[in-house]
Amino acid sequence: MRRQNQYKILIYILAFCHLLAGCSDDLFTDDTGRGNGKKITLSGEIDQLAVTRVNDNGFADGDVMGVYIVDYNGNTPGTLQLNGNRADNVRHTFDEAAYKWNSAYDIYWKDDHTHVDIYGYYPFGSPESIDAYQFTVERDQSKPSEDGTMGGYEASDFLWGKVADVAPTDKVIRLPMAHRMANARVTLTEGTGFADGEWEQTERVVLATNLIREATINLADGTVKASGGIEQTSTMPARVGDEWRAIVVPQTVPAGATLFSITIGGIPYKFSKNEAFTYTAGKMSNFTIRVDKKSVSGQYALTLVSESITPWENDLVSHNATAKEYIIINSTPGHLKDAIIAANKDYTRLKNLKITGQINGVDFYFMRDEMTSLQALNLKNVKIARTDVKLHYEAGSLYPRTYDEDEIPEGAMAGKNSLNRLVLPDTLKIINSCAFADCKNLSGSLIIPEGVTEVKTGAFGYCAFNGTLSLPSTLKKLGNGFESCWYYGPFDNCKFVCELILPESLEFIGEATFYNCTGFYGNLHLPDKLKKIETRAFQNCKNMTGDIIIPQNITIIPEYCFSGSGFNGNLQLHDGISAIEKFAFENVPLRGDLKLPKELNVINDYSFYGCDFSGILSLPSSLTYIGEDAFYGNWRLMGTLEIPQDVASIGKEAFANCRSLEGIVFPEGIESVRDGAFKECYGIGSIVCKGEMPAYVEGTAFEGVAKDNFTLEVPESAIAQYQAAPGWCDFKRIAAHHELVCRPSTVCALNNGHTQTLVLDAEGEWEVESKPDWCELSPMSGKGKTEVTISINTLSKGAGNRTGEVVFKLKNEDYTHTCSVSQYDYIYGEDEWLTLQKATRGNTGGINVVIIGDGYNAKDIAEGDCLPALKEAAQYLITIEPYKTYSKYFNIYIGFAMSNESGIGTVNTIRYNRFGTTFTSGVGLRADYDEIFSYALNAPTVNQNNLNQTLIIIVPNTTEYGGICQMWEDGSAIAFCPRSTYGYPLDTRGVIQHEAGGHGFGKLGDEYIYHNAFIDFCNCTCCGHVDAINWAKSLGWYDNLSLTGKMHEVPWSHLISDSRYSDVVDIYEGGFMHSRGVFRSEQNSCMNNEIPYYSTISRESIVRRIKKYAGETFSFEEFVANDKRDAGIVTRGMGVGSVSVGHGQHMPPKIHKGSPLSNMRKARRHR
Repeated sequence: MRRQNQYKILIYILAFCHLLAGCSDDLFTDDTGRGNGKKITLSGEIDQLAVTRVNDNGFADGDVMGVYIVDYNGNTPGTLQLNGNRADNVRHTFDEAAYKWNSAYDIYWKDDHTHVDIYGYYPFGSPESIDAYQFTVERDQSKPSEDGTMGGYEASDFLWGKVADVAPTDKVIRLPMAHRMANARVTLTEGTGFADGEWEQTERVVLATNLIREATINLADGTVKASGGIEQTSTMPARVGDEWRAIVVPQTVPAGATLFSITIGGIPYKFSKNEAFTYTAGKMSNFTIRVDKKSVSGQYALTLVSESITPWENDLVSHNATAKEYIIINSTPGHLKDAIIAANKDYTRLKNLKITGQINGVDFYFMRDEMTSLQALNLKNVKIARTDVKLHYEAGSLYPRTYDEDEIPEGAMAGKNSLNRLVLPDTLKIINSCAFADCKNLSGSLIIPEGVTEVKTGAFGYCAFNGTLSLPSTLKKLGNGFESCWYYGPFDNCKFVCELILPESLEFIGEATFYNCTGFYGNLHLPDKLKKIETRAFQNCKNMTGDIIIPQNITIIPEYCFSGSGFNGNLQLHDGISAIEKFAFENVPLRGDLKLPKELNVINDYSFYGCDFSGILSLPSSLTYIGEDAFYGNWRLMGTLEIPQDVASIGKEAFANCRSLEGIVFPEGIESVRDGAFKECYGIGSIVCKGEMPAYVEGTAFEGVAKDNFTLEVPESAIAQYQAAPGWCDFKRIAAHHELVCRPSTVCALNNGHTQTLVLDAEGEWEVESKPDWCELSPMSGKGKTEVTISINTLSKGAGNRTGEVVFKLKNEDYTHTCSVSQYDYIYGEDEWLTLQKATRGNTGGINVVIIGDGYNAKDIAEGDCLPALKEAAQYLITIEPYKTYSKYFNIYIGFAMSNESGIGTVNTIRYNRFGTTFTSGVGLRADYDEIFSYALNAPTVNQNNLNQTLIIIVPNTTEYGGICQMWEDGSAIAFCPRSTYGYPLDTRGVIQHEAGGHGFGKLGDEYIYHNAFIDFCNCTCCGHVDAINWAKSLGWYDNLSLTGKMHEVPWSHLISDSRYSDVVDIYEGGFMHSRGVFRSEQNSCMNNEIPYYSTISRESIVRRIKKYAGETFSFEEFVANDKRDAGIVTRGMGVGSVSVGHGQHMPPKIHKGSPLSNMRKARRHR
């Protein structure tokens, strides 16, 4: 072959999702020669129009594509074959550093006249067939890229291109690459009915269903055909914010088949169409769905707002491979306009511009004001020269000014709405104020190049960037500039979607720098060199999470600095911080202990409003000011709050709704407690005032704080002043530091009387000074701490309520203490039983259900708060299948257990209730189980022989959502079911059916998921693992769970192949708090997300137990004949992955060894 014919083939890749019209300008100048034998490589000089995985240059380092080249036979195109072409699947690897493609070997023309066809595809593979190249889209497209491996979404994409009839004389060969797969995009929008911030906290899951994921691709023409069958598992789309995208093999989904399974707040819905739906190659199928929340029921309504099929739009998580042709202009400073004209281009029509050489501020203003069609601007290889002409942009600098080299001037491209892509100069140093402000269509990613030291205020404010932000390691200042004239921060209201990584060199973050950048996610690291943060710097960065650690050089946290952001970890403040300004951390879900700086002087208004701190709150002694709403709503803060000596006033609602605070100590110098300062601090049980002069108490300062449950301790000499002072006089027990206190200080009874023991703490001898004549006390006098028995006589029904006081007095002292006594007239007496239902089926006299309230005092019972709650529990139990069908097998009893105090205690509060029901931590509940069993044995048909088959339901007098079931090896169970005020499915019904019907009687295991871990490799201490399941199974429980996924070994294997149930019963991984290594039979059930539906194996297991306890024989066919299921609920659940809704609020059941009868104490009536 002659040397002059050994032309290597030059290929420039144009990868794009939608074709660019009107791109007639060549990237390089015309060819001036042929056959020179120069080595040709694939160019990296193709700049991308849209955001890609790495930057605006399209492909990432190491990306590989395959290229085939086929010779013509005369004027007839050759046929692409697997082997024997001019080039067979030549591997081309992108070298990002050198910005070029490296070919596996050189490719030469056959001669100087033979034309070729060129084929390309990406990603590179090893085809075994040209017309049936096998390709599979990923099931989990939410998996991100890491360690150089493409994520699930990117790996599912397939690009193909062909350029035909290329002559050897062509120097530039353009190979357009297009998407050959289809794309499904679902956007969920917030509708009506959601409270502020509720939408972001609501679980939202979208899955693509009924899809074929395997395809064969014809590499000769790019056609794609679906192959194989419909996958049983759903495709998990990539998600960014409220947008889900899945790459789909082009195919048609039959009419009525589910297209998407959508879960909102744990409730699954299905989306289907009445007609067949086709996913089209290279197109994006768009569905926008609005979610409204119904105000009354709390349920959701989903409405299809819009539907369209459009060209494949910019991908948010991967390559979108849209290439860009620029017009390249070499300029000199101040003469860009002349250079464009000299190149015979119309600058008013030029859309895509790449500049080399040098420009200055004059050229920027020319582009801004006169290049009216400019869309993409590439400044990568341009040098910005000094601007000696004084320029002025509106009020930017207050006066005209010049600019040094490597500076982009103020307002350089401000308001340039035609601009949508930007690549900045490599030699850039400073980006001045408002340089690109209000470029409202400027989108994609933004790379601030290395060498930049300052990005001034408003530089990119209100741009539409929706990709990533890359900041250089040389950056020192963000936002400095003329803040007094500009209201934008450097990136104010940009919509980047990425983690925000601040360089370690950064020293200054100016006002509103990242204000309302809601797309930032992940953790934030503030550099150690940071010296100042200004107001609103991170306000409304709602998707940023993790800890906030304030660097040592920051001494003041400015106003609104982190307000409304999403940080949900710990806050670390160093001791040198002196002030936390207004709204600094307002409505930031920070949690954990709050350790305040030792040198802190000021906690200003709303500083920690709406945070979620916990643990003991300790205020530093240096503190002088506590502003209004400073700690409002931090309900987990606890301990006794000691107000520092130099604090003169507590601001309005400063600690409002801090309901776990246990006490307050006011210093001598306190002068005022403002309106609502401790409003709704229900947990406060002690207040100590050290001042001789009562502080001014405004309005509702202590609204919600119990005024008669504890002693307000004041100096002895000031008792009379406090008793008369507004606000303080509302406390019914004001005493000196020494004690005469009765515990409890209130006693109540129903008509049939009551006897209980009081504990009197006295410093010295005491006596009963007075009492109601319908009460008896013994003893009537004593010394020191003494147990006193009080007996309240019976009250005739219909006589009405009565109240009185028992007055204790210290002998030889004019000091008394009062215990209030009340008796209520009601149709039922204490410890009476009400039979709601007697069993009419079975051979054992019925299966017993005993429902008892705890934390209901005589007033609660008499005023009707107790009985409806207990009846409601019974109703919810027998209105879910199979309990509804088999309800006649049950005896249902209600017991009127009276408590001395109303409500349920916590770790930090004590309530004198009948069974000692108490929240342990979070929502775990415990009580005196022996007392409960002893009480239940008094129910009409309950005895020691059937106690282990009796379901006991305790309904605590609280609306805190939660619940737990205490279970014993012999089958005994107590289900604690608080009255939930949460919406469906976490309402009271859900609690009763899950805890009582599921755990307590059904002996079913939890199916929800806490941990993304294998159950046999999880090291958590919060829940059980393999041993716990095996223990329960050894007792004959947990039929709904399996530690194997083998079809013939799971407990429901007989249902899988049964045509009556095979549509819903299968093997699904995830359950018993773990995502892997444990299996359940159906996607959703009451034991998963509390919907009113038990899985089929659960219903069968419950019926088996009912039949066993009733003395009857179980028949599977009889079960099937009577079985009822809610098909609507089952259908909605199909295709939904492992779901967990709100179960951070639930505790798994606790199984005790042995039988409660072995250590049961005699029932105690007297407390």
